[in-house]
Amino acid sequence: MEMKQLEAFVAVVQHNSFSKAADMIYLSQPTISAHISSLENEIGAQLLIRSTKAVYPTQTGKELFHRAKNILALRDEAISSVNKVDREMSGEISILASTVPAQFLLPEIITAFQKQYPHIVFHVHQADSLQVVEELLGYRYDFGLVGTSVNSRRLMTVPFYRDTLVLITPKSMIVNKGEMYRDLPAFLRQQPFVMRGDGSGTRVEMEQLLHKQGVSVQNLNVVAYFHDTQSILSAVSHGMGVSFVSQVAAAAYEKIGQIKVYDLEQQAFVRQLHLVFKKEMVLSPVQRLFVTYLENYFTS
Repeated sequence: MEMKQLEAFVAVVQHNSFSKAADMIYLSQPTISAHISSLENEIGAQLLIRSTKAVYPTQTGKELFHRAKNILALRDEAISSVNKVDREMSGEISILASTVPAQFLLPEIITAFQKQYPHIVFHVHQADSLQVVEELLGYRYDFGLVGTSVNSRRLMTVPFYRDTLVLITPKSMIVNKGEMYRDLPAFLRQQPFVMRGDGSGTRVEMEQLLHKQGVSVQNLNVVAYFHDTQSILSAVSHGMGVSFVSQVAAAAYEKIGQIKVYDLEQQAFVRQLHLVFKKEMVLSPVQRLFVTYLENYFTS
C-alpha cells in the first residue's frame, strides 16, 4: 500500500469523481484508476461503487477512507515539521455549514485566512444544523459549522463566535419599544410570525430562548416557514411578519433600510456558534491551522 494510492482514493471519495480527483491531485485519470484498482486488489475488496453519474465508497471503502485520511494527515504533519513554513502550506478543507456561518461568516473568514495562507482551497457546502451533524458523521466533510449545541460523543465541538438573535420587523411597522420590552410575549402573540423550518440551529435556539421569556411557539401566529435566513429576511422586508434572526445576518438588510432591528439586550438571546469535527479525526497541518485560526479570529 503506497501513499499515492491512498491519496488517489481519498480524492475520489471526497469529490465523488475520478476526473475531479485527477484535477485536484495533478494526476491523469488513468493513473487514478490504476491506483484504485491496485488498492482494491491489495485489500481484496471493492472500495468504490462506480455509476454513470458519480462514485461512492462501499462500506469497506468508508472504513478505509477514515484511516487513509489519518495516515495522510500524519505524513503531512511529519513533512511540515521538518521543512515547511505556514505560509507555504497547501491543501484543501471541506466544510459543511449551516445558513448563518455559510452565508454571513465564512466568506469573511476565508478571505482573511487566504491572505495569510493563499495555497489552501476551501470547499463550502450548506445544510441546516441537524443535517450538518448527520452528514459530518459520514465520510465527505472535514468540518461542520452549526448554530446550536451538539450532543454527540463522536464529535468535538469548538465555540468560535458569540451570536445574538435579534427581533426584525418590516420597516413600515410602528413599534412602541417601551411596551414591547415590558411585555415581549404579548407583543409577539399579536404579530404574524415568520418561522425557520425544522432542523435549523436558529430555530432550536430561538425556541429555547423564547421559552425562557415565557413564550411558546405554539401560541405564535405563524404565517410561513422558511428554511434559510435570506428568505426570512426577504419575507419580513416585504411585510409578511416579524421574526428572529442572527444579528450578523440582519445587519445588511438593516443598513439599506429594508427592515427594522431590535436588540432585546438580554443575555437570554445570546448563543454560541460551533466548529465541529469527528473526535477520531487526526488533523492535518492545514486543518489544525484552520482550527486555530478560527478559534482566534473573532477574539483578536
